Amino acid sequence: MSAPAAVPHTTARVLRLCLWCVLAVAVEIALYLSYRGHDARFHWFTHFFVGSAVALLIMSVVALRTRRPVPLPLVWPLLGHLYAMFPDFLFTGGHIAHEPWMDVFLGHISTHFVPGRNLTWYVVFLAAVALYLGVLHRLRPRRR
Repeated sequence: MSAPAAVPHTTARVLRLCLWCVLAVAVEIALYLSYRGHDARFHWFTHFFVGSAVALLIMSVVALRTRRPVPLPLVWPLLGHLYAMFPDFLFTGGHIAHEPWMDVFLGHISTHFVPGRNLTWYVVFLAAVALYLGVLHRLRPRRR
């Protein structure tokens, strides 16, 4: 018996998802390396946790509204991270010093001064992951 016609489509979909995963991880590695001389662990993680947490919150709202998981789920946190660290691109590219107005980029300046620092942002990030997974669980069809 031959395989159903949906198998090639499913295989292509899985391969496309894997490509997006590899691309997202490669971009995050490049972003981490861009902080090499600037206490990479602290700065990269701060903006990653904050940007990803905001992206996960938005993903949760979108999934609830559309009643479907968001497309390309790894791209959303990557975009959130890029948005949160945008002032660092301004600094390295054009040598524009950090200013208080840059907090419009998900608290780019003030996030560094939260009590608990990255541990606090890690807990916020994990809570956002749990929320999104809870939303996905709620969207699953009920089995009887």
